[in-house]
Amino acid sequence: MKKLVLYALIFSVLMNIFQLMYSTKKFNFDTAQNEKFRAKMTDSLKKVISQKEDGDYFSLANNDKAIEYLEKYDVQKLMPKIKEKLMDLNTNPDGNRLIPYDQMVINKVRFLNHRWIIADYTGPSGWGEIIIKYFIEKDENVTFEVAETVLYPQS
Repeated sequence: MKKLVLYALIFSVLMNIFQLMYSTKKFNFDTAQNEKFRAKMTDSLKKVISQKEDGDYFSLANNDKAIEYLEKYDVQKLMPKIKEKLMDLNTNPDGNRLIPYDQMVINKVRFLNHRWIIADYTGPSGWGEIIIKYFIEKDENVTFEVAETVLYPQS
C-alpha cells in the first residue's frame, strides 16, 4: 500500500512538472506570437496613416493657407453647402452642365483648396474626372467654372 501511494505521489509530481513545463512553453510561444502580430499591426497602421496623410496633403481640410483665405467662413459648414450646390446640377435630365459630355453626373467630390474641386463623374459614355474652379461671391452664392476634364475610354 505504501508503494502504491509513493508511486501515485511520484506520478502526480511528474504530471505537475510536465504541466508546468508545457504551460510555460505555451505561454512563451503565445507571447512571442502576440508580439510578432502586434509589430505587424503597428507597421501596417503606420503605413495606412502615412498613406492617408499623403492623400490628404491636397485637401482643403488640411490646408491651413486655404482655410486662412476663407477665414470669414466656417469651412466645415461651407464645404457641404458647396458640394450640395454642385450635386444639384446633377438633377438636369441632360446631365450636369459642367461636364461637356451628355448625361454625365458627378458622383464624388473632393475639395483640393479654397479654389479647386476635383470630382468623379459617370454616365452612358463612361466615366471621368473634372477639375472645377469655384468662387464664393459676397452674397455667399457659389459659381463654378470648369478648369479641365478627362473622359476615360470604355473598356
